[in-house]
Amino acid sequence: MTKINSLKKFILLYFLGMLIICTSCNSPIKDKEVAPIDPIEGVWELSHFYHVANGDTLITDTSKVQHKIYLDGHVIWNTNPAADASEWHGYGIYTFKNDTITEVLTSMSYTMKSDYDTYIIPIERTENSYKQVNTYSHNDTIFHNIEIYKKLN
Repeated sequence: MTKINSLKKFILLYFLGMLIICTSCNSPIKDKEVAPIDPIEGVWELSHFYHVANGDTLITDTSKVQHKIYLDGHVIWNTNPAADASEWHGYGIYTFKNDTITEVLTSMSYTMKSDYDTYIIPIERTENSYKQVNTYSHNDTIFHNIEIYKKLN
């Protein structure tokens, strides 16, 4: 009889253990802590472009086609060729902090080649758009390229 009692105890403990395991399998798993989504991440399309020199607007263009894609710390942007057929595009890495995008281009079109590969771009943003102002000088003239992007996704 002791063998039968031992077998009964074993079977009872086995089923009790299985019950505990199955119960724990059905309990909800705590959600992993999810990193906040980078608000600049996504596909952006240029909606307005202004070229300003010493405070005077020289060009206003709403037909220019240009896109930027920010994803997982990478940036790629392209635009239609200019009237002179020059190509403008770039690829690299980016960071976004305190409403400033820092792009470090590692690959770019010939027309982009210069001594600079890092672009620090302060932006003003809303949920679905942002404005960047690129400032540079040439022959004692201060230029601003103002680009306004809308989010596509």
